[in-house]
Amino acid sequence: MKSALHIVSSARGSQSYSRGLSAAIVKKLKDRNEIGAVVERDLTGEFPPFLDQALIGEFYKHPETVGEEGKRLLKYSNAIFNEISNADVIVISTPMHNLGMSAPLKAWMDQLVRFGLTYVYDSDGMRSGRLQNKKVYLAIASGGQLSQWPDGYEFIESYVKAVFSAYVGITDVCTFRVEGTAGNNFTADYEDIIQSL
Repeated sequence: MKSALHIVSSARGSQSYSRGLSAAIVKKLKDRNEIGAVVERDLTGEFPPFLDQALIGEFYKHPETVGEEGKRLLKYSNAIFNEISNADVIVISTPMHNLGMSAPLKAWMDQLVRFGLTYVYDSDGMRSGRLQNKKVYLAIASGGQLSQWPDGYEFIESYVKAVFSAYVGITDVCTFRVEGTAGNNFTADYEDIIQSL
């Protein structure tokens, strides 16, 4: 049975539409016996550390050369790397804030991407991701409708796909959206949104 990692990044708790959508995805996968054990990481419960000068220095060291102080600084990064490495399926939820993903999710991605862990360079200098053959479901909630935005204003799905492909090795990303949440009397029909799943 495949294992799953569920990433929650909205500060709205049980009122979060992105969390409601990602939870519906997890439930459907479990009901179909496509996944078994699910590890949930709520990024708002333990906010990922922002990168600073000391941490960045450790990020670009080969993992085998990291000393004791570096291991202390990289504790969070190592923990989330192990979580995603052990998962076959990753379900990520985020609200849209000012056209971008939530701050906790961006910080989580910055903590995840590491030279020597999620990606390496070959003898020709070509970069390749090391966590291949994993499936990502991305759940995005937005107050407006994507169809009403100007061309080129989609930044969340494109960013996640680019980073995962270039720096992690994951290319299979399926996106679901709950849109128009800022409308009066809005009600989310998650089952309808994920009917193609």
